[in-house]
Amino acid sequence: MEPVFTQESEMEDLRRRCRDLQREVESLRAGKRNRLSIAADVHRSLLPQPVRHDRIAVDVRYIPVEDVGGDYCQVRFPDQHTCYISVCDVMGHGTGSALLATRISSEVRYSIMYRREPRDILSSLEQFMSEYFSETGLFLTFVVARIDLERREITWSGAGHPSSLVIRPQSGDVLHLASHNGIIGADLLNSHPPQQETLSLQAGDRLFFFTDGMFEIENASESQLGLDGFAKLAKSTVNHDLFEVADTILEVTHEYQSGPDTDDRTLVVAEIR
Repeated sequence: MEPVFTQESEMEDLRRRCRDLQREVESLRAGKRNRLSIAADVHRSLLPQPVRHDRIAVDVRYIPVEDVGGDYCQVRFPDQHTCYISVCDVMGHGTGSALLATRISSEVRYSIMYRREPRDILSSLEQFMSEYFSETGLFLTFVVARIDLERREITWSGAGHPSSLVIRPQSGDVLHLASHNGIIGADLLNSHPPQQETLSLQAGDRLFFFTDGMFEIENASESQLGLDGFAKLAKSTVNHDLFEVADTILEVTHEYQSGPDTDDRTLVVAEIR
């Protein structure tokens, strides 16, 4: 005898199927959240810890828009007299950008181990992007600085990245460490070898390395803070203890900004001793 289907039994069957589908969707979402959480933990594990060296102090802040982001930075000492600071901003957000940023971190770390010139690090990254990621449409801005702690001298090379800052508390001067090279991934370095510059530093100088998410923010009047505004903000913190500077800047920019975050934020602050 064939079963008899009533409207009520059909509705109950549909409700049961919906519950099953909802449980399946929740399971998939939970799995995705777990994978993103692991990816975020891996990404954050690459971030440098605060540095309290007798020649230099360094503090770092990183705030992604999503669980994982396309910013990365590192602070490394290949020997006791040399400090490398690098910051990368992969254009875009999410897992793909974070994975590339992690891969870039590995490439840069290898170059630092061999104490390569900043301009040579840029060349190797351009070659790396051309060889493995030329069809992805991914680009990145980048800056790397090598600081000679004995000579108090910084040599840097930037690729489409916002100018880093040197602020001199005694004179109040604000120096911009300009990027003279094009963004990485657009084959702009192939026809023009990367440039680098060197600047003498003084005891007490404050160095600021950051991504554009730190200053491309707007207030309620749609006025952007801008690089000049960020430089003024950085200068206003010269009397703060170095390890209070990053939090102060993030607090002020948060108060300035109207609306949600739209870009990752990375800030590295250093002081020459």
